[in-house]
Amino acid sequence: MLCDTDSVNEKEKVQQVADRADSAAQEAADSRWFERVARAGFIANGLVHAILGATAVTIGLGQGGGEADQAGAVGQIASQPFGMVLIVICFLGCALMALWCLVNAFFGASSLRGAGTRDPQEKQGRKQWIDFFSTVGSAIAYVVVAATFSQFVFGGGSDSGKASSQASATVAKAPGGLYILMAAGAVIAIIGIVFCINGLRRKWKDELRRPRSAFTRFLVGFTGVVGYLGKGATLLSVGTLIVVSAATGDPEEFTGIDGALKGMRDQPFGPYLLLAVGLGLVLYGVFLALRSRYDRMD
Repeated sequence: MLCDTDSVNEKEKVQQVADRADSAAQEAADSRWFERVARAGFIANGLVHAILGATAVTIGLGQGGGEADQAGAVGQIASQPFGMVLIVICFLGCALMALWCLVNAFFGASSLRGAGTRDPQEKQGRKQWIDFFSTVGSAIAYVVVAATFSQFVFGGGSDSGKASSQASATVAKAPGGLYILMAAGAVIAIIGIVFCINGLRRKWKDELRRPRSAFTRFLVGFTGVVGYLGKGATLLSVGTLIVVSAATGDPEEFTGIDGALKGMRDQPFGPYLLLAVGLGLVLYGVFLALRSRYDRMD
């Protein structure tokens, strides 16, 4: 009998600890300070996209431009005076934004709890699932950007094109690896198409507060539409390159964003398309900077 009582007490203690941890996580999800600091992640991600877009523009103009990928963009930041200080700040901002997204996905407004239903067949349940996966996807995106910054903070950077090629070759050697690569490429391409559709439909407006200034409203709208199209076109080209390299049995040809954008340049009317995509990425960076101010984050 005593053992049973001890067991019950132990379970109650564990439950109390779990409840306290759950309450602390929910408070963190609703913390205004956490939210304000995490907003720096928008600016950091926007800076990377703006530099990436500017590099794509210079490549489209036939002026070289270096590596047109995230690592190349961060490398350009690192080469500037006080660049490493800025990189550390950007790394922390992206890491905190990723953490905020995860906490919000599991404990905040985007979590599945309190939805009224978890049934994906019901409208309320579908919306809650979409919000949950969208927030988790945002967290993954910011983890990737934070990882790029961390390479320069802790390891001095890397050749991302070579790393992408090696990663593709490694996956291809696994059983069914080429099919996995093709599926991954198709998913990335679909995400790119979704970005383009959401940009044209201005789906992101629901996530922003309405600026008071008419000029700011115009700037948010213009950079949002064009920026989403530029980002979507980039993802679509990356996904297509993965699918093609896997389908031809030559996964080493995939060299990441840099290879996708430079491959775009070599197509008919490619330089003009690359200029448009580059400008779109620059404007997407501006949109993210504006989003750091006007995103609801609720």
